[in-house]
Amino acid sequence: MGRVALATLGCTAALAGCGSTAARHTAPPSCTNRAASRATARILLDIAALGRASALPTKSALKGNPAVNRATDAFLHDVETAPIGNLARNRLIDHAAAALVGACEQCFQALEAARPIPEIAHRGSACTK
Repeated sequence: MGRVALATLGCTAALAGCGSTAARHTAPPSCTNRAASRATARILLDIAALGRASALPTKSALKGNPAVNRATDAFLHDVETAPIGNLARNRLIDHAAAALVGACEQCFQALEAARPIPEIAHRGSACTK
């Protein structure tokens, strides 16, 4: 009886994770590694910095402020050099654009230009670039 209960509990836990939001946004097991995890953590910190910088006052919504420009540059560098797949890269750019809304039009355009849409459309979404 103990084995059956343990097996049932294991199956229930596995199935519960299948439909969760977190399970849908994680990379496939073949794409995860220590370098990708570190790079993703650094990129998430860049997105948080974008959010903080976009809350600061700006003289021009076109050019933003120096803090937004520095945070955008750091994000673009880190997302370009990260050993992550194109779909993950595209989704991280979505989050950065959301953090930047209304703060800097040119920064937003730079994020849009960095999207790996052609690579996703023509080469698939390999784990690393």
